[in-house]
Parts: sequence; structure tokens; C-alpha cells
Amino acid sequence: MTDSFIKLREILKTGNIPENTSDFKEGCYQRLFNALRNKSGLGDIASLIRHVLRFEDEKQDGNSQIFLQIPRKNTFPNRDIWERCGIKILSEDQDYFLISPRPWQPKWLDCTNQYPPDTPLFKEEIRRHHESANGDPFLQTMQLNKYLSIGQREAIRAVLTAPKNSTLIINLPTGSGKSLCAQLPALLSSQDGGVSVVVVPTTALAIDQERALKQFVNHPTAYYKDDSPEGKARRQGIRNRIWAGTQKIIFTSPESLMSSLASSIYEAAKSGMLQYFVIDEAHMIEQWGDDFRPAFQELPGFIRNLHNYSSFTTLLLTATLTESCLDTLESLFGQDLQVISAVQLRPEPAYWFKWCDSEEMKKQRLIEALHHLPRPLIIYATIIDDVKNLKKELDQAEFKRYSIMTGQSSEQERSQLIKDWREKNIDIVIATSAFGLGVDLADVRAVIHVCIPENINRFYQEVGRGGRDGKACLSLTLYTNKDYHIATDINDNSAIGVDRGLQRWQSMFYTKETLNNGRFRFPINNPPSMETKDIDMNSEQNTTWNLRTLTLLQRAKLIDIDSEETHKFSQNTRIINIRNEKHLDPSTWEYEVEPIRRQRKAWSDKNLALMREALKAKRCLSEIFAEAYTIPSRNAPQPRNGVRVSRACGGCFVCRQKGIQTFAGIMPSPSRVWQEPKFFVGKELERLLVGNKLLLIFYESSDSRNIKERINKLFNWFIKQGIINMIVPPELRESLINEANIIPHAFIFLWKKYQPLKMPYIPTLIFHPQGEKLPDNYLTRNNSSQAPRIIFLPIDTPDPSRPDRRLIDIFPGKQLKFALFCMEIGL
Repeated sequence: MTDSFIKLREILKTGNIPENTSDFKEGCYQRLFNALRNKSGLGDIASLIRHVLRFEDEKQDGNSQIFLQIPRKNTFPNRDIWERCGIKILSEDQDYFLISPRPWQPKWLDCTNQYPPDTPLFKEEIRRHHESANGDPFLQTMQLNKYLSIGQREAIRAVLTAPKNSTLIINLPTGSGKSLCAQLPALLSSQDGGVSVVVVPTTALAIDQERALKQFVNHPTAYYKDDSPEGKARRQGIRNRIWAGTQKIIFTSPESLMSSLASSIYEAAKSGMLQYFVIDEAHMIEQWGDDFRPAFQELPGFIRNLHNYSSFTTLLLTATLTESCLDTLESLFGQDLQVISAVQLRPEPAYWFKWCDSEEMKKQRLIEALHHLPRPLIIYATIIDDVKNLKKELDQAEFKRYSIMTGQSSEQERSQLIKDWREKNIDIVIATSAFGLGVDLADVRAVIHVCIPENINRFYQEVGRGGRDGKACLSLTLYTNKDYHIATDINDNSAIGVDRGLQRWQSMFYTKETLNNGRFRFPINNPPSMETKDIDMNSEQNTTWNLRTLTLLQRAKLIDIDSEETHKFSQNTRIINIRNEKHLDPSTWEYEVEPIRRQRKAWSDKNLALMREALKAKRCLSEIFAEAYTIPSRNAPQPRNGVRVSRACGGCFVCRQKGIQTFAGIMPSPSRVWQEPKFFVGKELERLLVGNKLLLIFYESSDSRNIKERINKLFNWFIKQGIINMIVPPELRESLINEANIIPHAFIFLWKKYQPLKMPYIPTLIFHPQGEKLPDNYLTRNNSSQAPRIIFLPIDTPDPSRPDRRLIDIFPGKQLKFALFCMEIGL
């Protein structure tokens, strides 16, 4: 047993609950002492003590019985509550219960005798194993020497070689280091001044990102609404640094960006200081313009306007990219955007589904699960009223350490919940899908759905709140026939009909305000008609449908939802640019809009069908998720690489029935993104190449020592001349990484071997050591790349096609001996 458990036994004997729990490293102990110090429900205390006991039990691998002496006081649970929590009373006297835990094996779930649902959770099994990748020198900017995953490495390299004004989607799984793909390039590019904007969905996430970068950026980077004197001064300081070019990076919500921050970002663009524009959680774009965060709707137009003043790279980050989402992003940001993807399904969750024949049975099973499962955990419902009703159920079961979040929660309520969640003041969150974005608590062990999500994507994202530390977690879905109908209704009611859409568009169009440059300001709270049934329509619902209409028009390329420099974000208007002058013609709607509407409805129906299939358990859940997130490649209208998915399963009905062990797939290596990446070639190197793309430099055996002595000067020269790819022997690689005189923030990509099909088409340097065979692809001419290749070779390297003669004697291209090369560059 752990030292913490020994201390707990003594604490329960004396009754002296410690105020400072820093000596207890395990989160379950910290939560328990927090509950004992504060006024908590008896259900909370029993469940938290069960957590400690089962944790200790699994630490022993069940080899010895774990028991605990608990005082028989009003502040501790009685016999009935202990037994409801799966805790056996071994003995009792007037003052104490002696208790011991049992695994949770509910008879209403299949296979629990062989697979107790709670065992992997309390054991804290490690399920995620991302294989790290060798680092590049510039990682030292953030005190790193390795990439967290191969996907992270290739994504960062793609960002750093992105062509002018390009847009890149980075599609990486949770835990693979997606945030660094924006943060590191932003810091590298701002060494001599500049700013990058990172749009995040919540203030809490902005503050989290600021905290993560605090050791690298010594001033505030999170910009959010705070009307206190300190908050106003903080925001003004950020704006001042943006104007001065010293802000480096800023994290903000779309609402803050489109209001008080917009003018400063425009000034940064005009002065050429804007480096990157990043949108986090970009998969949420499918809800932009529907009923989620209307300020997001203006971001594509805002970015387009910024490009009138400056060149910068746009990054869209996501962990759950679907084909429909990718098509939406293309319609908003242009079809020339590229995707770098390394999708590996989450291996942490084990999935359990159970149909309930009544709402009462569903509630009973939920409460049973709450008595047995570890903390923290999340309960998801679809309907706000269901969240409120669940609150009553938890109160009756004597749980108090919980909070609720819905779309109706105020910003203050959300902030307080997240604060309590992180500080272990609450153990349970009951929420609609409004809870999740940017809320990252690493050790969530269970996610319970008391509903059927309306699509498989929502389900996967919400389950993804659990096990973010890479350890086992549980997904439990309890549902009734009523939940089927709710999911179907939400799916059916999310698509607007063409006739009704045209009616809404006409109502907005005929009350527009004309602006400059062919733009218009449209009201979005107009009723579709002046008929009684429409004019009395709920204002919020009406605005939602108008926004869906505008989004549909944009996806059909009839309009662009735009922005203007002087315009501050308004909840009730949008700036529109007309792209098709026949936008009011019913036939245009029939031939341009209707196919888009049908396609989106088909995608929506497919995602609901996949969710329903998951409930039926006819095939492994990993196959269903892989179908949802696989994107086929295409050649027209614009070439697009496909997205393949590496399967993983932490346990599902099919795998348990077949005796298949949990498995985690290997992260796939991303395909090359750019056909014409950004690079430059220095004038001195161009002079040496004299129009050639391949230069061979031959060195004598006696030159080896000179090369090692001069290696840092050589590296410096090549880096200044634009060399980025480097394939060098291990002893030279160490010098390149560790030598302080090497340009510290240069974008140098280190490779173990020459891989032309995987490497970006950028200037490349190869040091070929003595005594090794010359690879066949070294001398291959790459007609698709304009990037030069320089190869250092031993002077006695044989001709690959005829070993009886030297390559230096027959090579027809540009070549130099090492001594002459050094003279040419003044080394």
C-alpha cells in the first residue's frame, strides 16, 4: 500500500484533516481531504473513499485485501450508503466500521464478470503510447529536444515551410502536441518582432495557454474581457505591445478579437508584423453561423481583409476532422488550403452501452454508476431541462460536489465551474455539449451519456474529455427510446429547406445597408415574413435560422460572410459580399444551393446512423470511428490528399465478446503537404551553383579533420544561404544541435537519411561519410523541385553504375573539391 494510505488511516483515527495536502501526490486523496474539510454530501464521501480503496486495491493487483477503519459519525456514511457504493462491511463496533471495496460488476451490463468496468480506471492503466521523434535544433527555443510524436514533427515542419498566404489544417489526435504546432512557430517568427493571433473558444483556454508559455514570454498573452482597472490595464498593455511589435503571441476569443482587439491586429498587419493567424478547435466551424458563437462567423472575412495589408500563414487546428467539416473549411477559407494529418484514434476509453426501458431505470443506473466510478467524471445530456432534473437526482442521492453547465450558463458561472473543477472543489459536471471546448482536465476517468448524441462526432468529442492523461477511462451510455427521437429530431431540424431559406434571404437582403467596396451590412434578426406565425417567432430561434441561411449561401459560393476594418462585431448584423449576382433567382437556389443542402443533410444522416450503429454493437467501435474520420483523396475540383485513420480500441462490446485485448494503433506518418514550399537561396550559393540544382563537394581523407574543425562555420554559412534539410553523421549532428554559435533559431530540419519522397522540397545538405555505399537516390534529379542539393562526398567515392571508376572523374554536373570550396566562400 502507498504511504498516503498509511497516513490516511492515522488521520481517520485522530480526526485531524490536513489543510495542506501537497504531501499527497495522488489526486484521489486530495479530493477526499477536500471533501472532508468542506461540507460535502455523504454520497460524495463514500464514493471518494471507495476511490481511494479501489486505487490501493489495484496497486496490490488484488493480491491482498485492502481495508479501512471508518468512524461511525454523522459526518460519515451509514451502512446503507457504504453498501450502495459497493463497499463491504467486514466488521463493526460502537465506534467504527471496518470496510473493504468490491469491483463493480453490474448485472445489467454484459461481460462484467470477466471485465469489471472500473478495474482499468482504478488501476490507472496506461493506454496511450505516442512514439517520440528526434528533435530539430530550434526545439531548444522551448527547452525541448524531442518531438512528442511524428505527427507533431511533420506538422511543425509544414508550418515553417508554408508558402506565402497559405492556409494549413493541422489534424492531430489529442495528446500528440497540437498546440506546439502554433506556439513554437509563433515564437520563432517573432524573435525580431511580430505577433501571432491564436483564437480559442473559451477564456479559460486562453488563460491556460498563457500559463503554459509564461516561462517563454514574460508578459500577458491572454486577452479577455475584464472590466476591473487591472483588467483594462492588462488589455491596454497587450494592445500597446502589438503596436510596438513586441507582443509575440496572443490568445483570445472570437468575440474579444472582433471587438476591442480588431483595430490593433489591423495595425499589426499594416506594419507587416502579423506572422500567424491560428484558429483552435477548428472542427467547430460546422456550427459557426448555426446556434454556436456567431462571432466565429466573421473570422474568415476578417482574415481575408487582413491579407489586403499583409502576408501571413493561417493555421486551423483540430483533433476531429470529418469530410463534411473539411468541405466547410474549404468553402470558407478557399479550396487551396492543405491538410497535414496523423490520425490515431483514442485508445483510452472503454465503451459500454445500455438501453433502459424507462427514464426511471436510466436514473437508477446512473446513480449506481456514480456510487461506484472514480472521480472526476462528466455526465452529458442533450436537453437543458434534463440537466436540471439530473441535479435533483444527485441531490437526493446525497451528492453535493457537482456543478452544471448548459448553453444558458453565464460567463461568470462557467469561469467559476472551471476554477472549481481544476482546484478539485467539485468532482462531477452535469452538462450539455456546451461543456468541453477548451476544458482540459487530464485525469477525468469516466464520461456518462444519459442521451444519444445526434451524431458520432459529438459523441467521440465528448468521450474525449476522459483519459487525456493517456490512462484508461470509461464511456457509459444510458438511453431510452425517447432519446432516439430527440437525436432524430435534432438531426432533422438542423437543415433549412430551400424555399424557406430563400424567403429568409430575401427578408434580410431587402433591408440591407450599402457599404463601400461592394459590401453590405445585413440584419440577422429579421423575421422571414410579416405573417403572424413568422413575426411572432422567438427572436433567438429566428436569428439562428437566419445564420444557418447565410452559412448555406456561403457554402454554395453565393456570398462571403465578410468583415471590415471599422466594424465592431455586432450580434444582430453581418457584413456580406455578394459573389453571385443571381442570388435571388429561385433557379440559382435550385441548382447551386439545393445540392449543398442535400449533401450536408446526407452527411448529417450518416453521422446519426453511425451513432445508432454504435449502440447496436455489431462491429468494433474503432471501425465506426474510422469510417467517420477517414477522408478519401480526390483529384477534382482541387486535388486533395486523403486522411487515413489508425484504429484503436480501449474495449467495446464486440471486442469483449471475441476476447480481443485493448489495442492502440501506430500513428501514421503524414504525407508531404507543399509542392512549392517557402525557401530562399543565398546569392553566394547561387553563384556557386551557376544554375545547377545539384552540387557535389569532394573531400580527401585528410580533409575530415578540417571539416570537423570548421563544421560550425560551415553550418553557419549554409544556413545563411538557405539550407534547411540536413542529413549529417551523428557526430556532426550533435555539434549542430549543441554548438551555441550556430544560428539559434534557424529552421534546420535534421534527417537520419535522405528521403526525397518524404522531405519537403527545400534546400538540402548531405554529408556522406567515408566507407559507406552511396545511396542510389543521392544523384537522382528531381525535376519537380527548384531547391538545390549539396552533397559532401569522399573523393574516392566510386561511380554507382561502375565501381571500377571514381564518381569525381565522370560526374557531368557541378562539382568542387573541399579546399577550393573553402576558398570560394572565404572559409
